[in-house]
Amino acid sequence: MNDNINIKNILKGKSIALTILMILACSLLTGDTALIVPSILFIGILLGIMKKVTINETIISSILAFGLGSILTMIVSLINVYYSEGGLYAIAVIQYSWIYIIFYTFIGCVGSAIGYYLREEIDKRG
Repeated sequence: MNDNINIKNILKGKSIALTILMILACSLLTGDTALIVPSILFIGILLGIMKKVTINETIISSILAFGLGSILTMIVSLINVYYSEGGLYAIAVIQYSWIYIIFYTFIGCVGSAIGYYLREEIDKRG
């Protein structure tokens, strides 16, 4: 098995941009926090199925996509909270958002690994 990491394969295609858009849509459209973690896992599974590269490149692309998507979501929600609630609430959003960025990136990586192995199993059978 060839585990060399090729940056061109990681950035090739539109899967990272599509994943970032799905994260933004999921985080901003769902007001219920109980739905965010399963939907982030599902988005990770979709990313693992979309990328036709090795497992290492899939994990690196999911770290990149979910990290950027979570940071963009934090910035958009921070702007929203600042203008709707005020500066003190915005500071509170900054304080707890860093933990969620790491958590959502981890959940996305687990989902993309599941999606990778799911795609491998589908390719074996079909």
